[in-house]
Amino acid sequence: MKNKFTTSFYLVLVLVISFAALTGCNPKESKNASASTTSSNSSSSSNEGDIAYINIDSLTVYYDFYVEVKERSEKNQVEASRQFQQQEIQLQSEAESFQKRASQGLLSENAVKKEQQDLQTKYQMLERQKASKSEALMLQNGKDMDQIFANIENVLEEYKNEKGYKVVLGTQKGAATILYADKNLDITKPVLELLNAKYKSEQDSTAVN
Repeated sequence: MKNKFTTSFYLVLVLVISFAALTGCNPKESKNASASTTSSNSSSSSNEGDIAYINIDSLTVYYDFYVEVKERSEKNQVEASRQFQQQEIQLQSEAESFQKRASQGLLSENAVKKEQQDLQTKYQMLERQKASKSEALMLQNGKDMDQIFANIENVLEEYKNEKGYKVVLGTQKGAATILYADKNLDITKPVLELLNAKYKSEQDSTAVN
């Protein structure tokens, strides 16, 4: 469940951002190394022209809100998996105990039927709980992703108005939509700085309240 969620989480980010023509950034080595590496690229990002690009990989590594959402989602997945695993172990233990007592003739025919029905009911309830939890986590993920997209769109709207860009493209390692791009067109770092500054301001405001 965790791998499926994490994969869909990342793919949704890539697809929606690309569709909105807003996205991208540099892969992670270390946060400090990235800052120094990208500084030379972003220093000249006050470039002229109608087109710029962002590295999607960097957004998923350095955008604080995205990182927080991803970590929270993965934590919820792990916790849900742990809880359901414990319930499955308990049910398995009950089933083995029932089978042993039934094979030893310690249960009446009516008792056998009743315990079989009880076990079946418990398994069905567990499956429903799993499905309900999975749906709830996916719904929350959808809400989080909507907020991430809205944040990115708002920041890019401000940034492109300031710089005069008409198109902002997205690129990522292994699935780039750009075969070549002048590094001077990379606006990843300033966009990330705006995103994180806004997120920090919102967090500070929430803490005060």
